[in-house]
Amino acid sequence: MTQPSPAVAGRPRDTTIDACVLDAALSELGTKGYAAFSLAAVAEAAGTTRPAVYRRWKDKSALVVDAVARLAEAEAPPVTGRPQDDLVAELENFAHCIRAAGALPLAGLMLSDAVEPAVRAAYLERIVGPRRARLRGILLSAVEAGELAADADLEIAGSFFTGSWYALNVAGRPAPRDWAPRVAALVWAACGGVPGGTRADATPRRPER
Repeated sequence: MTQPSPAVAGRPRDTTIDACVLDAALSELGTKGYAAFSLAAVAEAAGTTRPAVYRRWKDKSALVVDAVARLAEAEAPPVTGRPQDDLVAELENFAHCIRAAGALPLAGLMLSDAVEPAVRAAYLERIVGPRRARLRGILLSAVEAGELAADADLEIAGSFFTGSWYALNVAGRPAPRDWAPRVAALVWAACGGVPGGTRADATPRRPER
């Protein structure tokens, strides 16, 4: 996060302002988009002053980067070593995070030409990249354990996870509450897996990474 200017001696900084501003920034991004986003509007929505915001962030791109990073603060689910269960848990975590933060409009915004490259890069690095890596890791562990086919197309399979969430919403059909286990089961079967066990014809192997 961008480091704020040192506080005036004798006046401890109100750390609650940071959280309020970041929450307000995410809300403003989701409702107004990047082009109409302004530090003045964020300050008003956060119930603080423009100088207070400018002391912490030099411009709107710096604030947006830190607001995006706030979405990544949700703790990832623990890995149990049971790939199919871990897959469902990861997808349920994604669904919870995107619902709780109202982050769906932000995801679409990051694909638009209006967003500066540095902001989009931060979103991909801090939000998209880590979750994609965790999902791929779960699938790889399943292949190594012989629970999925050794020749399963993990690259394409990985695109079905969160991609199905966005596709449903674009079509005007919000994802159902049981979205996570249904998507996990579908991808699992498509990759040659069987529910709750090892493939009868599988020999555990370590695929090329």
